[in-house]
Amino acid sequence: MRLRLFILTFLPLLVLSCSEGIEKSIDEPTEEIIDVPAIEITDNELTPIELTTATRSFVEKGNKFAFRLLQEVSEKEEGNFMISPLGVTLAFGMVLEAAEEGEVMDEVCKVLGFEGGSRDEIRDYCTTMLERLPGMDKLSKVALANMALVNSDFGAVSPSFSSTVSGYHNALVKGMSFNTPTSVVDYVNGWAKENTSGMIENAIKADDINSSTTAILSNALYFDGKWKSRFKKSDTSNEAFTVTGGSIKKIEMMKQENKFSYRWFFGNQTLPEGGMLRLPYGNGSFAMDVYLPYDEGKKVEDILALLAENKLKFEDWSVPKTDLWFPKFELKENRIDLKNILVDMGMGKAMEGNRGWLSLFDKEEIKSCVDNVFQNTAIKVEEEGTEASAVTVITMKEGAAIGYNPQEQKLTFHCDHPFIYTITETSTGAILFAGVFRGE
Repeated sequence: MRLRLFILTFLPLLVLSCSEGIEKSIDEPTEEIIDVPAIEITDNELTPIELTTATRSFVEKGNKFAFRLLQEVSEKEEGNFMISPLGVTLAFGMVLEAAEEGEVMDEVCKVLGFEGGSRDEIRDYCTTMLERLPGMDKLSKVALANMALVNSDFGAVSPSFSSTVSGYHNALVKGMSFNTPTSVVDYVNGWAKENTSGMIENAIKADDINSSTTAILSNALYFDGKWKSRFKKSDTSNEAFTVTGGSIKKIEMMKQENKFSYRWFFGNQTLPEGGMLRLPYGNGSFAMDVYLPYDEGKKVEDILALLAENKLKFEDWSVPKTDLWFPKFELKENRIDLKNILVDMGMGKAMEGNRGWLSLFDKEEIKSCVDNVFQNTAIKVEEEGTEASAVTVITMKEGAAIGYNPQEQKLTFHCDHPFIYTITETSTGAILFAGVFRGE
């Protein structure tokens, strides 16, 4: 079913740039959404995260990284999938604490969106996100955890690395012999399960590590948010969904009529290519943004390409009454290998052979390099809200040391063909999760 408006209005000639639309959510309309029954909690006001000029630029450039990463993964993954850009960023935040100054560190910073930032500014950003995201909304649980598991067979962990990672990144730092891989796997997977409320149980496998593995750095991110406007279970029904390729299948579709923040988006044409609807959780600190192509003929890959290049333009926000259909779905624990994708995005030197550029141990002659990067994610979307988790794992190995505005109107927003979605912290625009739903 096409995305359509019952009352056509003149589309403004002036549109906002993608960076203004995505990152600067302060311009979003403040009109309240009608609650459908919600849990009453007092003292749950939205308190925006305060960022410095430098750290705000990290969010803006980091969101470009998020959509580039989503685009790259989309080209390799079939069906439904989800990633956590923030999880990757926070995991590499720990990696950078072991990094030596030089071209490899600069390369990693450029890809992640930290280019031009000092170590102190990168630490400030990571610390802010780790400390502020939990507790922003009493109806949205956010839990973040970092761990640095260092192979004690190579010696004692560097005091400098240990203090900065535990201090600025709130990480559990632990030395452990990797001689028995099953013990390491059990420890990491137990930590992952505990920090994702059981959603991620198999963060790593035995063949992910070997005798040359020097460390495992991991970030766990858990989100459990209740919709500001709940769906009634009695309204959920099976509806037709057009999957990639044009075939039709029946899926469970949640439904409600309510007012939601909405805006058209444009590519290289003057006519709209789709619409973005914001579905807030709790007090509005977090929201799911849904990017729905205008009709079945516009592929999500085309929209992703525009997002990744910061070329998608948006009309002003409006708050129309909306006839919303949104799939009820669950993505079980799914592993996505990111190493080659990050190489394609510009981290070639960081992943290059045995190029040692990381100092983890108190013995300066022992250098490490990134061996592999992967992420396990899971999400469950239902009438009450959304539960999502991601565990990002970066394994390291021993390396050779080197020198070196529609107006008031009724909107039909039926998500009955493939779409893009993100879960975002609204005051900064930072993207916690991003995914593609293809109904498969």
